[in-house]
Amino acid sequence: MKKALALTALVSLSLAGAQKTVTLGWSGAITGPTSDAGASYAAGVEDYCKYATSQNMLPGVRLNCVVRDDQYNNANTQRNFEEFVGNQNAPLFLSYSTGSNLQLKGVIEETKVPTLPASYHIGLIDPPNNTYMFLPVSSYSENIVALLEYVAKKDRGAKVALVVNPSPFGRDPVVDARKAATRLGLRIVDVQEVGGNNLDNTAMLRRFESQGVGYVINQNTAGPVANILKDAKRLNLLGKMQFMGAHYAGGEDLTKLAGDAAEDFIWATSYYLYDEGNRPGIQLVKKIGAQYNRKADTIRSVHYTSGMLAAAIAVEAMKRAKTDLTAAGLYKGIISMNGSRAFNPGFSVGPVTFSAKDHVGAESLRLLQADQTGNFKAITGAQRSQLFPLVHPLR
Repeated sequence: MKKALALTALVSLSLAGAQKTVTLGWSGAITGPTSDAGASYAAGVEDYCKYATSQNMLPGVRLNCVVRDDQYNNANTQRNFEEFVGNQNAPLFLSYSTGSNLQLKGVIEETKVPTLPASYHIGLIDPPNNTYMFLPVSSYSENIVALLEYVAKKDRGAKVALVVNPSPFGRDPVVDARKAATRLGLRIVDVQEVGGNNLDNTAMLRRFESQGVGYVINQNTAGPVANILKDAKRLNLLGKMQFMGAHYAGGEDLTKLAGDAAEDFIWATSYYLYDEGNRPGIQLVKKIGAQYNRKADTIRSVHYTSGMLAAAIAVEAMKRAKTDLTAAGLYKGIISMNGSRAFNPGFSVGPVTFSAKDHVGAESLRLLQADQTGNFKAITGAQRSQLFPLVHPLR
């Protein structure tokens, strides 16, 4: 508590005067666990900042964009937050993992610094301490409820298994998934926790088979999901079970790892993909990636686009804050993004809208399915889960 109050004092004193240099700090996993996603996300943040500077989006302001590797370590994230906010007067924080955001939630509330996480864990915007946390896109929980709705339309009464990461990131959507399944007439017959060391999933998949599971929904990163898919192919279970997943489970990161075992995988995400080059936002992603000499794999990753969206929201908040480049000014800028003033940089399948009560930015999502070439194609339009607001009312 004392440390948080000290931070509050530092923020208040240092942001009292007008600023010409504004620090935008990101802390996430460039190395270590989940760095397969984090490294591309960091590149997206860094490159959008450079682009914003090159385009003079903030006249009279020098944008000091700092990207720091926390190695997926909560203690490192805490130190980076204190450095950005306490010492460099950052009026907004770009964060990463679910665990670190949950740990910082109380401190963020006390320092009143708006925070945009790469984690889409719904608990981050649940009370208490939820005033200054904003999810850039729809939550993991809403992704999974939308997948369950899709299953229920095709196969009411079906048996479903959930495979989740052994962490707050993985576990949280289980409660909402169970509530939704009950309302939809589905049966969740098993919930298994699987981490990145799942080199042989035979026992789990055989159990699912014996239980009559028809659908396996993953709340995980692409690596563990790819191992499950390759084992399912080896056991001749692809086609007998439909494999699905929330945002971090899919995309090209999955097809690169799983190869043809990823065919038919159904994925929920709010982002446009690299192959949708007719979308203005993806055209911008390609332009920026080429301008800053990123590797093709980085530019193609949906996590590169995700990092750009987070940075774009931050820069837009600064534009709307005008001369009040304090945490309070940026908070007002963020919650002004609604109605005719919604923000739509084109990276997601719907506009970014926030208010004092609405802390989910791009609320729409699509379901996509991998084809034989490993590309994901949309099988639904942009939509919201109809059931999610009923099983998890936002407060």
